[in-house]
Amino acid sequence: MLIEGLSSDSTSEINGRARSPGASGGGLDESGRAWVPLTGRRRPDLTLDLRYLKYAVQVAEAGSFRRAAERLSISQSTVSRRVQLFERQLGFSLFKRTRAGAGLTPEGERFLQQAVVGARYLRNAATEIRSARKLKTGLVRFGMLEAFPACPIINILSAFRNRHPTIEVKLEEGTSEENTLGVKRGLLDAAISLSASKSPQFQVRRLCEPDLFVALSPLHELAARPQLSWEDICDEVFLVRSDGAGRELAGILRRMVGAGDGAVQLSIQQVSRETLLTMVEQGFGLTITSVIYRPDIALIPLPSARAPTAAIISSSDNDNPTLPLLLKCFDTPSRAGTTD
Repeated sequence: MLIEGLSSDSTSEINGRARSPGASGGGLDESGRAWVPLTGRRRPDLTLDLRYLKYAVQVAEAGSFRRAAERLSISQSTVSRRVQLFERQLGFSLFKRTRAGAGLTPEGERFLQQAVVGARYLRNAATEIRSARKLKTGLVRFGMLEAFPACPIINILSAFRNRHPTIEVKLEEGTSEENTLGVKRGLLDAAISLSASKSPQFQVRRLCEPDLFVALSPLHELAARPQLSWEDICDEVFLVRSDGAGRELAGILRRMVGAGDGAVQLSIQQVSRETLLTMVEQGFGLTITSVIYRPDIALIPLPSARAPTAAIISSSDNDNPTLPLLLKCFDTPSRAGTTD
């Protein structure tokens, strides 16, 4: 607000009303010292010292340089000198000095009304940032994989939240591609990706190979098997959603079994995740998932040498002070390795 007050149309108006030598001949201030008015019209110097604003506010409230100096416990000459330097930086006079005291000029009254509000916003903003730096409060935005919502990563995020209860955690679900783009654009602080690669732009932390299962109806003839291979299910129909998560899941399935586009029988469904699982329960087909807790669906492990690797990605130039604490939760010997 302070900068707006100086750089908007009010600046030209104030400069237009700034006094020239002919407009005022100066005079004596309340201490009897000669005071020379500002000369010429100057554009305000925006590199202002807000400490000098404090002195000006004190003079305006006290109506006198002497009383302001008493409030500040400094000499009157120091207050007078610093306010005059402040006026020179601004390019216009804040006060009309007389033997009786100091009164605001029209320019000074208008400026201080806006500057005090601006200084309050600056102080509040600085306090908020300092609080975040001290990690009293904060916000971290994390991208989950929509294809595997039940990944154990949610447990790590929960542990982070318990350890730092004043840091808000916001989650967004997306595909690996969407998560990468969100981190790149600064919309996400960190995210999960199944297609992360080394890049100077990102920090990549290898997390784990998610445990993937074939989900099928408990009435299916394969539901009692302790484990399945591709040969067991190559003739089955796999249900996937029509959105990005479904396309990513279909790609993962093809890579896991080493099959081409036509080798996997896919049934594309324009439904929610919950509806898709209900279709699996009712025998419409199979799907691939991480661990889910539904007693009406059988989960059979599907081992594969081509299982995807989940990684945590973050931007190399992200300066969110809460991000290192979050990443530290993932940097445990049993869960992560780091490649920068």
